[in-house]
Order: sequence, then C-alpha cells, then structure tokens
Amino acid sequence: MFTDYEIAKKDGDRAYRRAILSGSYPYLPALDSMVREIEKYPERNIGIMEIPLDMIAGTRTVGRQNAFARNFMPLMEEKSEFAQKWSALCDSAFEDGIREPIKVYEFMNKFYVEEGNKRVSVSKYIGYFSIPGNVIRILPPKTDDEMSRIYYEYIDFFNVTGIFEITFSREKSYKKLAEHFGQNLTDLWPDDAVKSLRAAFSVFTKIFKAKGGDKLSVTAGDAFLVYLDVFDSESLLRDSENSVSGRISKLWKEFTPVTKKDAIELIRDPEEMGGRKGMLSIIGKDSVHEKGHVRAAFLFEKKEEDSSWLYGHELGANELVEKFNGDAEVIIFENCSDPDEIRKAFEACDADEEDIVFATSPSMMSECRKAAITYPKMRIMNCSVNLSSSAVATYYPRMYEAHFLMGCLAASLAENHRIGYRADYPIYGETANINAFALGASWFDPYARIKLVWASKKGSDWEKELAQSGCDIISGIDLIKPSDPGRKYGLYRVREAGTIKPDGTIRQEQEIENLAAPVYRWGVYYEQIIRKLIDGSLDARKARAGGNAVNYWWGMSAGVVDVILSKNLPYASTKAVLALRRLIAGGSVNPFEGEIRTQSGILKGPDTPPLTDKEIITMDWLCDNIDGEIPDTWELADDIKKTVKVSGVKEKV
Repeated sequence: MFTDYEIAKKDGDRAYRRAILSGSYPYLPALDSMVREIEKYPERNIGIMEIPLDMIAGTRTVGRQNAFARNFMPLMEEKSEFAQKWSALCDSAFEDGIREPIKVYEFMNKFYVEEGNKRVSVSKYIGYFSIPGNVIRILPPKTDDEMSRIYYEYIDFFNVTGIFEITFSREKSYKKLAEHFGQNLTDLWPDDAVKSLRAAFSVFTKIFKAKGGDKLSVTAGDAFLVYLDVFDSESLLRDSENSVSGRISKLWKEFTPVTKKDAIELIRDPEEMGGRKGMLSIIGKDSVHEKGHVRAAFLFEKKEEDSSWLYGHELGANELVEKFNGDAEVIIFENCSDPDEIRKAFEACDADEEDIVFATSPSMMSECRKAAITYPKMRIMNCSVNLSSSAVATYYPRMYEAHFLMGCLAASLAENHRIGYRADYPIYGETANINAFALGASWFDPYARIKLVWASKKGSDWEKELAQSGCDIISGIDLIKPSDPGRKYGLYRVREAGTIKPDGTIRQEQEIENLAAPVYRWGVYYEQIIRKLIDGSLDARKARAGGNAVNYWWGMSAGVVDVILSKNLPYASTKAVLALRRLIAGGSVNPFEGEIRTQSGILKGPDTPPLTDKEIITMDWLCDNIDGEIPDTWELADDIKKTVKVSGVKEKV
C-alpha cells in the first residue's frame, strides 16, 4: 500500500536536501507570506479550468506547506495519517483519475493551492499534465514595471482565448502571437483558432521539453514564438514528430537571445572586432581567405530606381567592386518583396556559393532566419538595428549622429526659433534620430522648437502643417529616389517667391534651398565588412558572441556616416558643424550625454552617464522641445504598416 508513497517521499527528501544545500527555502512557497497585503488586491472568479501542473508554484497559505517539498512531493513519515490519506488518494487516482477540482489562486502567471495540495502532489507523482481547478485570479496593481506590463498583456490574451498555459518573458509577445494566428487581443477568438493554437503549442511543448527546453532560460512560449517566426503553425500539426524535432534542434541557438536583456551585442566600431592575428585558426579550407576573392549577394525589396534607400545600397555594392579591383563579385536580386521571391534568391545564392548575403530590409529577417537554418554555411546579414537572431548578424548606421549635427545647423539658421522635422516610420532608430536633432538644436538655441510631423500617418498633409506652424527650415527625408527631381531632402529652407505672369498678376511659388544632408556611406560599410570577412574577424566575432545576436552599429568613427554641407552656409555655422563632427567621430562628444528633458519630465541629470546603446535604440520618448508625438500603429497608412510591424514600432508616448 505504501510503495508509491515511499517512492514519492524519497523524491521529496531529495528535493528538500537540494534546496538546503543551495540555500533555498525547502518547502512549498506560500503566497500570503510572499506578497505583502495581498488580501487587499482585487479578486476575479474565473471558474473551473484545467490547470497545467507545471504552473502550480505553491500554496495560498502557510497551512500544510511544510508537509511537502518544493516539488510538491510529500515529506511526512510513512506511518503517519497523512501518508495513509495520500496513498489512498493515489490508489483512487490510478483507477479513476482526479475528479474533484482543487481550489487555486492565480497570481502573476502562477497558481497557489488553497484546497487540494495532496491532489496536486498525487497528480504530479503519477505524471498528469493538468488538474481541474476552481480558479480565482488576484490582480496586482498596474505599474510601469516590465513584468506588470507583460502580465496585463497576458490577461488580455486570456480574456480572448481562455488559455492559461502560454507565458512569455518579453513585452508584445502575446500581440505577436495573436498576429501569427490572424487575431488580436481585443476580440474573442473563434473556436477553430483557439483549438489550432492549443494543438500546435501542445505538440511544440512536448518536443521542446523532451529535448531539454526546461533547462533554458526561456519559457516554452518564448521558444514557440521563435518557431512561428520561421515555420508556420500548421507544420506542427501536419509534419512528423521527427521533422518538428529536427527543426527545433536547428533553432536551438535562436531561443536564448529572445529573452536575454543584452541579447544583441552592439559593435560600435570595426576596430572592436580585431584583425587577422589569432583569427585564422577558425577559418576553414573553403574560406574567403583561401579562395582569394569574395562573392557577395544583395537582396532588394524592389528595384533601386524606385527607392532612395535601395539606390544607396546599389551605389555601395558598385563601390565594393571598384575597391577590390575585380576580387569582389556582386549580384543583386531585385523585387524580393514576398517570402517566395526571397527563398528563390537564397536558393540561387546557395547554388552560386555566395560568400555573404546582405538582405537590405528588416522585413526580410524571418526568411533570413529560415535560410540560415537551411544553409548553415551561408553568412547572412540583415540591415536592421534591433532584430535578435544568433544565426543572422545585423548592421545599421548610427544616423542619429548626423541628425544631431543637422539639428545644430538648423538652430543656427532658424531666425524665428521654429524648425520642422518630417519623419517617416516610428521604427527602432527613428526616434533616436528625432531626439538627436532636437538636442542638437537646443545646443545652439535654447528657445528652438521642433515641429514633428509624420508623413506615414493617414491623411497626412505634413507640408501644410509645417507651413502653418511657421517653419521655413525643415529636416526632410534623408535620401531621394534617382528619378525624383525634387529638392525636399536633408535640411532645406523654404522661401516663398513671386513671379509676374503675362497678365500682370503675381504667381506665388516656393524656392527650395538645400542646406545639408546626412550621408549613408554604404560603400565604406560594405568594404569594411568584406575586409573583416577576409581576415576572419567577422566569423571570429560571431563565434565569440556565445549565442548572442550581433549588430554592427557603426557611425562617424567608422567613416560610414557623414553630412554634406552647402557651400552657401554662413562661415560660422559651417565651422561649428565641422568641429562637432570631428569631436563626435573622435568620441569626445555624445549627443545623448548630460541632462536630458523629455515631454514627461527630466530623464537624466547633468552629471549622469550618456544613454546606453540599448536605451538609444529602443527610446520611446520625445525631448521637451519637440511639438508632436509618436503615432500608434492604427494611425499609419495601410501600405507602410508591414514595414513598421516588422521593424519594431514604438508605442505612443
């Protein structure tokens, strides 16, 4: 009769000893003793639900907690009344299962038992996946803490799906999961969508845990979302367990960077990567170093003549060929705007044995990940700034340095202290450009006001808005299309001019004077990456990253970012901007050092360190001298939502 109890007690004793040796509390955690004044928190009766046993963390009150080890296995002596009741319940459970629901409180994604500790213990011993329970939710206060924000997104997800068991470690993950299934977090999901999600997650979790997923510092939900970024959910239900297991094995290194706070290792300068010395030991016989020449492929979303962004990359690719005097071969794949075309491009790159592939849009990252898994020897880089992948390195210029200089220049020229700033998409990096411009303006003119407008907003008439605000000095788009004759790019001045028509009346026209423009020196960027590829330091840096994603975030110090100044500028303005450029390139000036004030108040004081790279990339605030706000996704024009979604939209301040 007591055989099962003896086995369970030995397991409990082992867990007790391990906890003591590690300095941990050896008994079941009690929620009432963990959270002060929890009895004052509001409660919601959820009803009878199937509770995943691995989400039950302890008891509600101290009560019987000392009768169990932390793993819910019993600790009481074999001849005790407790042992007799436990054994009788175990015998019954083997015959008929656990039918009577336990009473549990859910708090911050975990469950704490008030009635039914022995039922949980027996269920865990037998190996059940879940147990019926009457659930009461305890709602913690809403705060700006990250865990609080994640939890309340979890509640939104539960309210539309009724699913407990999927948990995440990062914000916006539930929103992203909903999008994978064509749903949202505000409307009830159809039964078919809920069943499909449950089934797919169940298959994934079973295989993930069997491969040791519990030992990783991620939840099964975190890993599941990575899988969905690369493979569709139907593959989990359609394909064999061996096929799914193979895919999960290939993705294994991708799981860890998802939740690590420093998952992206930002390389600010080519010199941080080291050189050839000590690197050649990791280069194989088929390496670029051995072959003596480089084959590089570029993936473009559209034709370069239709995009100023791609035109710049094309010039950089052409410059690459010139720099290496025929030792570099370049091929460009245009119109890679959908997954099928991107996959075809990667297939061609594999067939041609390209040494490195540059995908020039963040929207290609999902397909880049798939290609990295399919072609493990292929070096793939994606032009983005905050997308995390251990298999795909990313690269992006620190353009905020150029925008800081243009803000300085704009303030030196704006006689009425009003400056216009036309922004495109609220993606990672763009907010840093805006704030750097505003901070630069405040350096030269403490009374300068920046009127921020978004060309991507629905129904935007940003030019009219800036004109009505009295802005004649305007920061426009960074680049223009090759076929675009317009001059409204970079920093420019708008003047109203009148010409006399044949009938004697005056025609009002605009005169555009270009003052300065930021420069993306893609040729220099690609040349330095290829040289690092040849000397082995590109591969060495990836090897040293230890599973972290690597981003080559170079700026003026690397010569990949610059500004062009008009020859018609006042001498003093030119001199000041050039002096600041030298200081930024040399590391003596940081646009985000010293005191910074936002629309919400003081962010940092005068004697504080500069913002970190991560804080710069992910900033979701605006300086106090900016008139405007960061738009929500729903406010954007439909044709650009895909770009914003993939690139990482920042929420409204």
